[in-house]
Amino acid sequence: MTAPPAGGACVARPDLMNPNPGDALAVDTAVETCLSCPVYVRCLDWVERLPADRDPGGVVAALTEAERATRRSSRLVAPAVPAATARSRTCTRCEQPKSPEEFYPYSHGWCCDCYRAKALDRYHRLKPAAKRREGKAQTRTEKPCSDCKKTKPIEDFARNRAHRDGRDNLCKPCQKTRRQARAAEARAEMAGCGR
Repeated sequence: MTAPPAGGACVARPDLMNPNPGDALAVDTAVETCLSCPVYVRCLDWVERLPADRDPGGVVAALTEAERATRRSSRLVAPAVPAATARSRTCTRCEQPKSPEEFYPYSHGWCCDCYRAKALDRYHRLKPAAKRREGKAQTRTEKPCSDCKKTKPIEDFARNRAHRDGRDNLCKPCQKTRRQARAAEARAEMAGCGR
């Protein structure tokens, strides 16, 4: 893609997109114009793929010329690939040669199909684990308190999704005792500092 995307908000006002870099208000106006543009994402993709010697200057895709140079130098953008070498790519996971359009940007060598397959596999792997955790929480009827060491009915423990069984480790009376002790400690500390 050598030309900018058609239909941009900047087409009607090219003078607005080339502000003096020292004029912060003009730069902000140009950036706001870009951010409200319907082709902003395509324009950003286009300008990031341009080599430095073909940069149009001014504000493009809400980036100043200096910001684009910084992004290029820190390699935040994919390097521009000449059309002759962009005919096919080999996926590092399935090892199949595919067209560049079948890869996500910054996919580190995996094609779209392999990424989708991995995401689907992960979803199905984690879904049963979540159900196992839910099932375990429903089957337990008693639990020992980690403070008073007494085994009590599960209803005597507050709900806590951070724990495997879905209940807290302290029974409600022990929680209340600890909470009151912390409050008394805080009151004593505040009295000592003159409040």
